[in-house]
Amino acid sequence: MGVPGSATTFFITALISLFVIIDPSGNIFPYLALSQAAAPQERKSLARHACLYAFLILALFIAVGRVILTFFGLSLPAFQIAGGLILFRIAFDMLEGRGHFNRLDTSSSLVAADYRDIALVPMTMPLLAGPGAISTILVLTSRADSLLEQGLLLAALGLVMLLTYVVFRFAEQLLGFLKESGVRLLTRIMGLILAALAVEFVLQGLRAAFPAWQ
Repeated sequence: MGVPGSATTFFITALISLFVIIDPSGNIFPYLALSQAAAPQERKSLARHACLYAFLILALFIAVGRVILTFFGLSLPAFQIAGGLILFRIAFDMLEGRGHFNRLDTSSSLVAADYRDIALVPMTMPLLAGPGAISTILVLTSRADSLLEQGLLLAALGLVMLLTYVVFRFAEQLLGFLKESGVRLLTRIMGLILAALAVEFVLQGLRAAFPAWQ
C-alpha cells in the first residue's frame, strides 16, 4: 500500500469492517432497553458517552496494536489469518442470530439499575467495543503499512462511531421504520459481508506467509 488508490481501498475496507462488526442498527435493542426509563437529555448523554468511550478504547488499540503484536512475537501474516478466522466465527453467529448477536433476546435481560455506569458497561463493553471490534482493529492495524493508513483507520473509526451516535439518537424512529424483522435482516446481511471480509483477511495472510502461492 502507500499509493492514493490503495489507501482509499484500505479506508473503505476499514470503514465497512468496523461498521459491520460494531453493528449500530443491531445495538438499537439494548440501547432502548437500557434507556427506556431515562429522560430525553439523559438518553442523548448515554448515546454520546457510549460512543466516545468506544472510540477512545478502540483508538488505543490502533495506537498500540503493533506493539502488542511485537510483544507477543506474532508475525503480521499469522495474526491476519487468526484474526480472519475469529471474525468468520463472529460473522457466522451474526448470520445465525445467535449469542451476542441475538440482540432482541439480549436486551430483554438488560436492566439499567444493574449497572453503575451503563454508558461504559454494557454499552461500550461488550456491545460497541467488545472482543470482535478489538480483533477487527488489530487485524486492520496489522494491515496498515504507513502512518497515512493508520490515520485513515482512526478516521474510519471516528466516522463509524459518529454514525452509531446518530443511530442511537434516532433509535425509536429507526426501529419504527425498520421493524424488528428489518433489524434482524440487516444483522444477517452484515454478517455475510463480514464473512467475506474475514475470508479476504485470511487469504491475504496466507499470501504474505507463503509468497510462492501467488
